[in-house]
Amino acid sequence: MNAYQVYNETKGQHKEVLEIADTVLNEFQKRYGYVTFPSNMDSITKLYSLIQSGYSNLLWPLLKDLNYSYEFEIPYILANMDARIRCGIPPELCSEWKFFYSMNAITRIQNNYVLDTKVGTLVTTPLVLYLQDLTIQDYAARRFYYGFCHDASERFIKENPEYEAVTGLIPHQFGRKQYHSYVRQNGKVFDFANGTCIAEEEYNQVIKPIVLNTVHGYELEEAEAKLDGNEIGPEKCLLLRLAVSKQRKM
Repeated sequence: MNAYQVYNETKGQHKEVLEIADTVLNEFQKRYGYVTFPSNMDSITKLYSLIQSGYSNLLWPLLKDLNYSYEFEIPYILANMDARIRCGIPPELCSEWKFFYSMNAITRIQNNYVLDTKVGTLVTTPLVLYLQDLTIQDYAARRFYYGFCHDASERFIKENPEYEAVTGLIPHQFGRKQYHSYVRQNGKVFDFANGTCIAEEEYNQVIKPIVLNTVHGYELEEAEAKLDGNEIGPEKCLLLRLAVSKQRKM
């Protein structure tokens, strides 16, 4: 299978997720009435919006037989925690977390947050509050990187070659997978897309990434030179191209 087939099949799973979410939303509205959403929301975001609004008990009967992924809720929650912190809103005081199926409790201890979830316990440090490495904090504070995991990770390791970028597959909703990149060093994961630092052991236990490729910043040029002409096009982030190159050989 060539690289484009591998990449397109994996990316196509996102469309499948949106179609399943649409089916759930339509069934919910048939049973309980029409719900208005902002026009810029896709169907999975609409689904989360309903969950956050307190309709989880009504939604769960529609989801439980669809291989709904607890793990995929966690990155979404982490990214939303980051967004709230940037706006000066204490995440631990937001009531919507209790409506997510994966969440039991969120507790703040100084600059750390302890997430008690159905798939394990995570101790997270929001990167905008991360004081152990001001290089990390400064980079995270430049912008909110949600949806730009490959780009953010690649640019960071170019600026900081001693760090290593990891690209792999993480659980998407309803049993699917999606690509994701993050940075690691000394047993810690720095996930710029979700704005958090987590011990790598905990990250692997809860998020469950399937690692496709790892590369330090100082290895990027050599790694790119080894790609052949059958890889996905140069318009894609290098981290993603390197990962697909490994994925097609698995």
